[in-house]
Amino acid sequence: MPITHDVIAQDKAAQSSSSARPEVAEEVKAWEGEEGIQVWILRYGPRKDNKALVQITNIDHPWSQRIQIMDVQKNDKKKTYSLMVDGKRFIALNMLGSGMGELYLPDEKQPYRISYSQSLSSYGNAQHFLTDYLNQKK
Repeated sequence: MPITHDVIAQDKAAQSSSSARPEVAEEVKAWEGEEGIQVWILRYGPRKDNKALVQITNIDHPWSQRIQIMDVQKNDKKKTYSLMVDGKRFIALNMLGSGMGELYLPDEKQPYRISYSQSLSSYGNAQHFLTDYLNQKK
């Protein structure tokens, strides 16, 4: 049976919709902290853009389960992840090179200490994480 123009058009539409997805890293990195808190991080867009998708789970806070785009700033000793909150730059994460970090949340007095988890990271799927972000209600 010959390929019709409709099938070719559908194939091109499918290719363009998959290629329209933003670039992300191949792996999601996971961090665990006090009281069972988990932080999931995935590079979002080209590396030069310094953006990441960040999700915080297992916490009683309005940010729980929500995936947010954060700006990433790197220096020799740490990475910071920040976003705008109430019109001001808010640093949500300070990640130290030793696999340790601190999570800061609006309206919380103390930071939460977190550490990198290879075992938890192994459960992450970059493309599923991106799909969750793209499908979440904004």
